[in-house]
Amino acid sequence: MRKIIQDRLYFVFRDSDGILGFTIRCYDGEPVNPCFLYDGDQQVFLLRRPGQIISLASLGEEFFSFLRTLQKVRFLETPEDSSEIIRQYDVPVVKIDSVQLSGSQIIVSEECLFSELPCSA
Repeated sequence: MRKIIQDRLYFVFRDSDGILGFTIRCYDGEPVNPCFLYDGDQQVFLLRRPGQIISLASLGEEFFSFLRTLQKVRFLETPEDSSEIIRQYDVPVVKIDSVQLSGSQIIVSEECLFSELPCSA
């Protein structure tokens, strides 16, 4: 069964060029063909690299209608204890059907199997 990291500590913003951005903590390894999956309702996921899926928990209602119009979003990865940007990348938005997850598939980010990157760029 594939595990999904549930990230609760992220920030959402609208960048100066109008792109919706997400600041998340750093994860090991470079993103490989990342994709932002949105079910049109309440669930959003970052497929960061094969085998590494991050659920962005509790995204505000005001963002869901805006997401329907977007073709891409931006991700910034920062160390947990710093505002330094380690990575920044744009990700295409892909509409998916509703996803049913069991509680055993979710790993809260604090219990994450993936370690954080060092704070050096």
